[in-house]
Amino acid sequence: MLSTAHWIGDQMVKGALNVLFLSPEAVPFAKSGGLADVAGGLPIALKRLGIDVRLVLPFYRIVREGNHNVRPILKKLEVPLGKEKLRATVYETQLTPGVPVYLIEREDLYDRPNLYGNPGGDYYDNLERFSFFAHAALRLTDALSFKPHVVHCHDWQTGLVPALLKGPYGDISTLSSAATVFTIHNVGYQGLFPEEKFPVTGLQKTEFFHAEGLEYWGNISLLKAGINYSETITTVSPSYAKEIQTSEYGMGMEGILRRRRAQLHGILNGVDYTYWDPARDAHLPAKYSSENLVGKTRCKVSLIKQLNLDPSLAERPLLGMISRLDAQKGLDLVVKMNRFKRLFSRRLIVVPARWAFGSASTSPSPTRSWQALTSF
Repeated sequence: MLSTAHWIGDQMVKGALNVLFLSPEAVPFAKSGGLADVAGGLPIALKRLGIDVRLVLPFYRIVREGNHNVRPILKKLEVPLGKEKLRATVYETQLTPGVPVYLIEREDLYDRPNLYGNPGGDYYDNLERFSFFAHAALRLTDALSFKPHVVHCHDWQTGLVPALLKGPYGDISTLSSAATVFTIHNVGYQGLFPEEKFPVTGLQKTEFFHAEGLEYWGNISLLKAGINYSETITTVSPSYAKEIQTSEYGMGMEGILRRRRAQLHGILNGVDYTYWDPARDAHLPAKYSSENLVGKTRCKVSLIKQLNLDPSLAERPLLGMISRLDAQKGLDLVVKMNRFKRLFSRRLIVVPARWAFGSASTSPSPTRSWQALTSF
């Protein structure tokens, strides 16, 4: 059990710690990448430490179709979007007993076949979609009388929240003392939108659209908003925290991150061993552990057979890479693996599983990536 006294900034909090956990995706509800695994696993770990953690997600179509046990708890939550006042319905389900999940429903914004876009690119109204989500999540605290000590935000889709807490939501009783943690899972996805859309955010332009605010080369960047206005910034590993402060890996955000390096912390992503455990994984053809690797050999043979590969590979090293076709994942290194080719005396074999599309502005064409890999 976590200590009953906590320091949040310069304030001591006695008793249970309350955390509002905001993510655009989380398993088992919606997933496009590793963020969903973290957002589905970390709240459960926090609950085991005695923290009152509440997860908030958009109510996407895929969540609705997932046969989760949901119930409406708020039917007319008023949410501002630019000059408009819209309404949302809020549903509740459970991540695990004691960890509520609040689903923000707005049919015209979230009832779509994909989370963020399609093979043609990002949805044109993603700023509206995630501005609405940010405002709704913050207004939900007042509607539920839930007073978080920490608001934990993940990636650009929630980057507006720390800025809103420094602006129009700073005086709301449930949020006035909340500190924000902003976690960067991939600095390449920056939530970029044209300046003329700034009124959608609900912020005062003169106060927030500048080089140390949301302005990024004449555009709005929600990732930059999260970096600049959060009390603490975290990312997925100590090495990544260092890398994103360099021109090679910072994707244009390295200067801002270096400026805030005292507040930037790399925390290695954990693994939920109740799920990722080959000793009890029902999906494997054979179970194995570090003490008994016999089953691993059977799994390898089964994989070779399933993919119709040369059976002689059973006696050689077999390397696997499960990834989006994205330069950030190191696919350029895979293409240049001539040294490995000579070592294994075997050409590279590429087996397509499925396409997972990220931001159209940062993901290479799957066709070009596929051609590069298969021509190797």
